Amino acid sequence: MPFENFDDDTNSKPLSEINMIPLIDVMLVLLILFIITAPLFTPHAVKIEVPQASSQESPDKPENIALAIDE
Repeated sequence: MPFENFDDDTNSKPLSEINMIPLIDVMLVLLILFIITAPLFTPHAVKIEVPQASSQESPDKPENIALAIDE
């Protein structure tokens, strides 16, 4: 073990930490494989006809309300 103490102590405990480096390496390789192969799973695109918005003025004119207060 890389962090093992070579003393013959009876109170020494074994190293119980998980080595994260191989796990991270495997996850990065899988991520790269998924990024490369994901476009291959969808070779045919679905074409959608989206309605076009117009920028014309609204023909409705707002109603003006006159309010007067007498004494």
